[in-house]
Amino acid sequence: MDKQTLSYYFDYNATTPISESVTNTMKSNLSLFYNPSSNSTLAGESKEVIHRARRNVAKLLGCEPAQVFFVSGGSEANNWAIKGYLLNLYKNPGHIITSAIEHPSVLESLKYLEKQFNFQVTYIEPQANGAISAQDVGRAFNPRTQFISLMYANNETGVIQPVEFIQKLLHSGVKFHIDGVQYIGKCPTDVKSLNVDFMSFSAHKFYGPKGIGGLFVKDPKALSPLIHGGGQEMGMRAGTENMLAISGIGQAADDCNNWMDSWYKHYVDCKNYLIKRLQELPFKIDFNGDIDTTKSVPNTLNFSIDGVRGEAVAAFLDKKYNIAVSVGSACSNNKQNKLSHVLVAMGLDEERVQSALRVSFGRYTTFKDIDYFVDGLTFSVTKLQNIGAIA
Repeated sequence: MDKQTLSYYFDYNATTPISESVTNTMKSNLSLFYNPSSNSTLAGESKEVIHRARRNVAKLLGCEPAQVFFVSGGSEANNWAIKGYLLNLYKNPGHIITSAIEHPSVLESLKYLEKQFNFQVTYIEPQANGAISAQDVGRAFNPRTQFISLMYANNETGVIQPVEFIQKLLHSGVKFHIDGVQYIGKCPTDVKSLNVDFMSFSAHKFYGPKGIGGLFVKDPKALSPLIHGGGQEMGMRAGTENMLAISGIGQAADDCNNWMDSWYKHYVDCKNYLIKRLQELPFKIDFNGDIDTTKSVPNTLNFSIDGVRGEAVAAFLDKKYNIAVSVGSACSNNKQNKLSHVLVAMGLDEERVQSALRVSFGRYTTFKDIDYFVDGLTFSVTKLQNIGAIA
């Protein structure tokens, strides 16, 4: 792992580096080529790798191992939770509640169900602080409501959504799915106390490999497989198990189980320090979304810089300082007009949306790294303002 490169990296919400412990675990399993689904004695080691990983992830989520299913990542997990439950109801399509600030894998799945199967979807708009209102969700319920899908923490602003309060509003028979991709691994999670039906997660958001994630399923009998053809994943997802990647997510989860408290404190300290440094800058900064670390994940900050385009600032930081930041979601910047659907839904005007940056940091980030970022930002913005690269 190139520590110098990590000093310039402020895009952890897009992806995290694979940790040394995860790398070592995956390397140690390279020779285990045996098919975990085989009945041979040699396959026993491969099976145990998967069992161990499932136990580690279950501990991270606060659930039973039999409720953890491994998939290719967060997008597949979101698709599976939504379609795997609601397509069972295609003959009686009802009402779904979500928000306007969800990840594209949720929004596009719901649009598919609307168009192809005549489900009705209500898209709750967020408040100015980036959080949706539990009261708005409560008002959206109707006798035909079957499903709710909401993210735990927003990928662009980091704002935590009031899922605990929304859960208490659930009517009998309404299933609740949480997209936990940007929350799990950063903040303590307990799906039992949340009492949700499904929760998605992805390894590469907490220092594991890409291409592996999972879905917590409270009652597996409520969900149908999306991928048929074999008995893998307890009969719920066909296909030979990606044992190496599963070993990686298992180790990443184990690291979180052991070090979550200290990492969380580090994130909070970094965020507070970054906020302080930004507030001292000689130009106007507007924070987008709640920046309180009790109301947002502690590694994420979204802000707009008066008078410059966020894309220009990000490009300048990249070319001159090798600093990586984001102007929105890594998965989908609105390709047509470059406007973040999250910030637009929050009611921000076009100029402020165009001048926004998302900064996300991780467990390898230091105060020195933050100083380097702020110094680079100061130079970049001043230079752009002087040459008239305005929003």
